[in-house]
Amino acid sequence: MTRLEELLPLLAQLVEVDGEIKTLADLAALDGRSPFHLQRIFTAEVGESPLQFSRRVRLQRAAAALLVTQKSVLEVALDAGFDSHEGFSRAFRAMFSQSPSKFREQQRATFNHFVHHYRLHLETANRTAPCITLYRVSVGGKPKSKTKKGENMSYEITKKTIAETPFLYMRNQVKPEEIATALANMLGPVFQYATAQGIPFAGPPTTRYISFGPGLATIEAGMPVAGPAEGSGEIMAGSLAGGDVVSTIHKGPYDTLNLGYEAIQQWMIENNEEASGAPWESYITDPGEVPDPAEWLTEIVQPLKGA
Repeated sequence: MTRLEELLPLLAQLVEVDGEIKTLADLAALDGRSPFHLQRIFTAEVGESPLQFSRRVRLQRAAAALLVTQKSVLEVALDAGFDSHEGFSRAFRAMFSQSPSKFREQQRATFNHFVHHYRLHLETANRTAPCITLYRVSVGGKPKSKTKKGENMSYEITKKTIAETPFLYMRNQVKPEEIATALANMLGPVFQYATAQGIPFAGPPTTRYISFGPGLATIEAGMPVAGPAEGSGEIMAGSLAGGDVVSTIHKGPYDTLNLGYEAIQQWMIENNEEASGAPWESYITDPGEVPDPAEWLTEIVQPLKGA
């Protein structure tokens, strides 16, 4: 078991109890390690100290609640585990560069155009915030043995037509073995940017593979959003292609995702279909919510050429 696998049950507990835990000693008591050891291991594996993680998650969830609910700022603050309006406002301003009240006033004007996405945005923000640096992490998964030629390795392959979806993302060229590290540095800023701009999420974190080779992979990682949005700096605005696609759900650790891609390739050969454009994968299950990598679900989507 890797160190990250050992920490996943703790992350699941942190997600569940949210803002109730306030000290490193509390976290260490939950985990069974010494505070010093937990601080060192947690920071190395997650990229933040336990308290930085807790505060960031609580504030990002609070930002979603300010946009979606009618609760007062004080109610949102208390729900997020803060003791007072003043303490919450200071922490919120440090992360979002404006007060909670100003954030709600300014960003709701944009957000209100997408009323039908209220619940999806809140659910996505609550589930994704704790795990935003953990997608595509390796937990030492070993590929399952392949089945005979012509079989789809127990994958259910679906051809469907989907709508074009606006997409906020960052682009990077990385070595294949560095994808997880790159995503941690890409998904976080996109998630925070969309949150700060009041742009509603329309789906889980997603990675698109523009090119993939043994040396370097060109990837675009970000968040599907509810409507057209402008990027800023390294954060770009585009879309995930609409039209005919073939997709499958991969169940298991990210280390074995290649089997899902192979299943789609085999299906296209057998059904005389051709790929059109870059495939992408969407992380349905959040590692912090489901600590067992064998239960993680990832949807793989490949656009197809039209008739």
